[in-house]
Amino acid sequence: MGQGLGMQRPWIPALVLVALLVAFRCLGAAFSHQLPNFQPLPALFLCSVIFLRGSKAWALPIAAWLVSNPLASALQGYNPFEAGGGVIVAFLALLLTGALALKLRKSPSPAVVLGGGLIAALLFHVVTNAAVWAADPLYAKSAHGLWQSLWSGRPADAMPSWVFLRNLAAANVLFTALFLLAQRSWPGEVRTKPALAQSR
Repeated sequence: MGQGLGMQRPWIPALVLVALLVAFRCLGAAFSHQLPNFQPLPALFLCSVIFLRGSKAWALPIAAWLVSNPLASALQGYNPFEAGGGVIVAFLALLLTGALALKLRKSPSPAVVLGGGLIAALLFHVVTNAAVWAADPLYAKSAHGLWQSLWSGRPADAMPSWVFLRNLAAANVLFTALFLLAQRSWPGEVRTKPALAQSR
């Protein structure tokens, strides 16, 4: 029995990540007007790659993204089967977040991981909004037009772009903090596994 529990322990981080993601996506969908872009997908990629090992470090966040993205779109009234360049760009931004996480594996202290959550949010915002700037003819193809896309948005937009960045950053930091708090209650073998795996 003890051996069976030990074999299950490496999946504790994965289960916590999935549970947190589901909670945040439901919260964001329920309050889509009050909390636009309150979703922690970059933080999911960050924490998965930092704290998980093997194929699940990448498979878990990619699978979560593939499942949750159409569900969130449907809940917000969009056609979940409409694929477009925006979806591809968002996915590439998430993969870049995973690449960033690889650099943080050596010293995953709480301060480093929380800082990584902020950087991941900023990276996702810059990549996706720069793609909008490049594709949308309403933005001037200049440094001013790029800044407008990143910060103020188009004059006809309901709210400025910085609101989306603020909510994305808040969701990422909160998700990461909750994950780190949950990690403190895991068995010692699970908490230290990333460090042990890194030393091998």
